[in-house]
Amino acid sequence: MNRALRLAGLILLLAALPAAAGLEDDLNARWRGGFVVVKLALASNCDSFYNDNDLVGSRVDSSARRRFGAGELARVERIGVKRDRVDVFLDLAEGVLEESHDGPFTLYEPRTCKVQLKVPTPDPRGTTLVNNLLSQLLELHADAREAESSPSWNRRRREPFPKDYEKTLAAHEAWKAEQTNAAIQTKMDEAIEEASRIGERVHSDHDYLDGFAAGMDKVRDRTSGDCGSLLNGYFSPSSGGGGKSSEWKRGYEDGQRLGHDLDLLRRLRSCFVPVR
Repeated sequence: MNRALRLAGLILLLAALPAAAGLEDDLNARWRGGFVVVKLALASNCDSFYNDNDLVGSRVDSSARRRFGAGELARVERIGVKRDRVDVFLDLAEGVLEESHDGPFTLYEPRTCKVQLKVPTPDPRGTTLVNNLLSQLLELHADAREAESSPSWNRRRREPFPKDYEKTLAAHEAWKAEQTNAAIQTKMDEAIEEASRIGERVHSDHDYLDGFAAGMDKVRDRTSGDCGSLLNGYFSPSSGGGGKSSEWKRGYEDGQRLGHDLDLLRRLRSCFVPVR
């Protein structure tokens, strides 16, 4: 019995697919690329993803953190038709400034805001019915200028950058360069200190010197990565020399460490950045 019911449900679903595809084409022909004034409040994380806004009665339910009042101007990117709902993908015409902090600086980055408005539909096959439903939520206009003349538009604009913000950006860039150069110098000082300690440990034991040479040779062609990797990386010498003496193994690790430190000093010199 259950198998027969599942089969009947599958047949009904397959039969509805052409109708849904036709409805989607019809809806996109009317709405896609159009500018709308949204008649209800929305929410978006403004993170370049289409954030879910589920229509529940006359409001939306969303976990997105930024809230926008009714009257937002948006462009319809596309419409998708599901079995029991219609999804309207909206690009809000006005974005936001995302605030962040780096050291003593407060910075702002323009963000675009996107919404996936999920509209339940009692009958997804009826173009007229769905168009009427969407028209209750979205006031369609031919272009942005026409939409901005609507009394329903809330007139929100993205907040402006603070006064003299370009000076803040220049000061931040100089500060970042200073921070980077200070970190490079600290890393180089650490490498010099460790190389000095290794130099004090080097001795004339034959096994130690053989292991030391093998360790230097092991790291000779090692790729250290970019400047960020050089600054943030941690080096741990490989153990090896199965059957070798403890002196050979000690020299093998010291040779790797010294080879790494010398390579680090050579590469880090090119990582300094000019301070303007």
